[in-house]
Amino acid sequence: MTRSTVVNKVIELGNNNYCIREAESVNCYLLIGEERALLFDVGYGYEDIKPLIAELTELPLIVVDSHGDPDHALGNSWFDEVYIHELDLGKLFSNDTREMKELALDYRLKKLPELKPHIDRESYFQTTVKNTKYHFVREGDVFDLGGGKVLETIHLPGHSYGCIALLDLNNKDLFSGDMVTKHNIWYFLTADEQAPFKMAEASYRKLLRRQSDIARIYPAHGPFPIEPEVINQLLESLEDMKLNHNSDPYFESFRGNGYQHFYKDTLIIYSKARLEEYMEDSKHEN
Repeated sequence: MTRSTVVNKVIELGNNNYCIREAESVNCYLLIGEERALLFDVGYGYEDIKPLIAELTELPLIVVDSHGDPDHALGNSWFDEVYIHELDLGKLFSNDTREMKELALDYRLKKLPELKPHIDRESYFQTTVKNTKYHFVREGDVFDLGGGKVLETIHLPGHSYGCIALLDLNNKDLFSGDMVTKHNIWYFLTADEQAPFKMAEASYRKLLRRQSDIARIYPAHGPFPIEPEVINQLLESLEDMKLNHNSDPYFESFRGNGYQHFYKDTLIIYSKARLEEYMEDSKHEN
């Protein structure tokens, strides 16, 4: 049995796939084929997870970020080469600051104070993603891991401009990053960091056109696997937010403040400015 650490828990998923769950929050997926392995998302990078990966596979490793947010990509600092969508590389670099790491770590330790002795705070603040070599991944790019495990890249702008998902074509598993989840999805950053809701809407419609290819969804946060019906719910939640947002509760976080819109199994956290932009876009469309 593979050893977990206090910070990173290893969960076997079957089909030679694993989740390495960082700080009870970020689901990083290790997908192992016959010739290569792929790690989808790397977390905040509070500790080096390469030793955990080495216990699971000795195959050459491909590392791919679902997008450039701190909780998905600051762990790039532990890896020599990483794939990311070109629209999120600037976002990633802008998050690679001591201030961001301090805010994120303090936010996490407030929830999980038991992690404090297990994270070397000062060493973590000295890490950087800027020494990593980056390759750009685009819509339709394929990672063939061997043995029939073939992963197709699907570009899903919304939560960020460079959000991607990976679809295991033969096993019908979608690794969705932040775009499809039963966890919250944040949309309160400015338009230079997060795509308009209309782009998220188009991304969900794109996934609905592929729904026959998807049997299970593995999101970057929250429970997994989840059912494809969540894609419909997310699309519906955007429409419901436009109509029924007046009583939405206020939300505060280390990254900014906004409002929470609950709809069935989904939670959208948004700013007033992003909602107004969405409603204006919808008005022009009609």
